[in-house]
Formats: sequence, C-alpha cells, structure tokens
Amino acid sequence: MKNMERELLILLPEEFYDEVALQQEAGFLHRVLTQVDTLEHTAEAVEYLNLHRGGITQNKLRIENALRRPVLGHFQFIIHKN
Repeated sequence: MKNMERELLILLPEEFYDEVALQQEAGFLHRVLTQVDTLEHTAEAVEYLNLHRGGITQNKLRIENALRRPVLGHFQFIIHKN
C-alpha cells in the first residue's frame, strides 16, 4: 500500500519518558506499522463484495485490484472479516 502519513496517539506516563524516548517509541511504532500494513496483509483480512458480478469473493487478485482503485463502483464493497 501507499506510504500514508499517520497520526499516532501514544499514551505513556510522562514521568518515565522524555522527548527522545517518545520519539524512539513513535519511530518503532512507525516501522512496525510500515512492515505490517501491506497490500498482501490487507487482502488476507478483507473480502470483496461485488453485487453486479456474483457476490462475495476471497480471491486475492480481485481483492488487490479493488484495493488499488481510488473509488469502488456502485454496489461494490470491501468487508473486513473480523
């Protein structure tokens, strides 16, 4: 997936972390999310529903193609499995 800018809200006790430690924690979270948030992982976690062409599919190729589109067509949905 594209590199998106994220806003992270990190709730930590102030007395244990200084500004450098907070920057290190944010950097660690960014690296973890960059590795996990890929098109392949997203395709495994969702299903593609196309009411025009036969319902729900778990075909990774169709899901990846749908996720690459900027806007889905009418009656097309991405549904999370959980």
